[in-house]
Amino acid sequence: MSKPYAIGIDVGGTKIAAGLVDRTGTILHRFTTGAHAQQQPAVVIETIVQTYQAIVAQSGVDPADLAAVGLGFPGNTNGAAGLVLASSNLPAWDHFPLRDTVASRLGVPVLLENDANLCAVGEHRFGAGQGTQHMAYVTFSTGYGIGMIINGRLYTGHTGTAGELGHVVINIDGPPCSCGKQGCIMAYASGIGISRMVYAGIAAGAKTSLRDTMVAGQRVPAETVALAAQQGDALACEILRTAGYYAGVGLSVIVQILNPELIVIGGGLVHIGASVWEPALAALRQHTQPELLDSVRIVPWQLGDDLGILGAAAQVFAATD
Repeated sequence: MSKPYAIGIDVGGTKIAAGLVDRTGTILHRFTTGAHAQQQPAVVIETIVQTYQAIVAQSGVDPADLAAVGLGFPGNTNGAAGLVLASSNLPAWDHFPLRDTVASRLGVPVLLENDANLCAVGEHRFGAGQGTQHMAYVTFSTGYGIGMIINGRLYTGHTGTAGELGHVVINIDGPPCSCGKQGCIMAYASGIGISRMVYAGIAAGAKTSLRDTMVAGQRVPAETVALAAQQGDALACEILRTAGYYAGVGLSVIVQILNPELIVIGGGLVHIGASVWEPALAALRQHTQPELLDSVRIVPWQLGDDLGILGAAAQVFAATD
């Protein structure tokens, strides 16, 4: 008999969100912390362990009833090998055996996968992608990436890094990206990219209210830029237009290469609304062949901010069905 529960843990750049999930996709208990933000791997691992312990303590679940812990991580992962290869959002990860390290601390099985991949699995099993065979999930948040469902199954590629669309170079003379290259989609279409553009604009002498909100050396939140844009700040409006445009270029690449029946778009930047959505859809139309554009539906995420938790749990259930 299949075990009834999984714990999904979503490790983000600024927070870890976790939940006890049953096989219907219901989150029974939750826990969130930001204690790991910008910290070294040892601190991140300790925070993951404390998050698991908090969920078990709060819920009273017997670990023997857990199919496994699903662990989503931002950056390049090789899920089959249990490795974090690198991360743009958290420092000092280099071929780190995170799955086995965490499993040895928890005493339960752990499945590791890239966070965008798990979001694709979550929307496919529990959300907007139910019933589809060929689907892509796009995360438009701190970073930019995709998870791919092909023939009804998650596709991760040879070494687990398929879908790193955010680090595809689209402007060979473009600005530096957090991955070390120049001109990647993520240098524009991401929370990291938006903050970079704020600093670049101010350095170029732009008159903007954003100058007064900055803390030297810290990332400028996209929500701050969105608020400034709503108040008519010209630099903020241009930055959001640019971020949306390059997000749309990324969508066109997905359509041209994968020919999915559905693209689900989620992540914190989706909440900004029309100031990024409209340029994104315009760029998609501009850069996609009409015959292919007509073949795909594009919808917002259905599971919202719970998707990281549900996706991590869905991967566990998919592996233990």
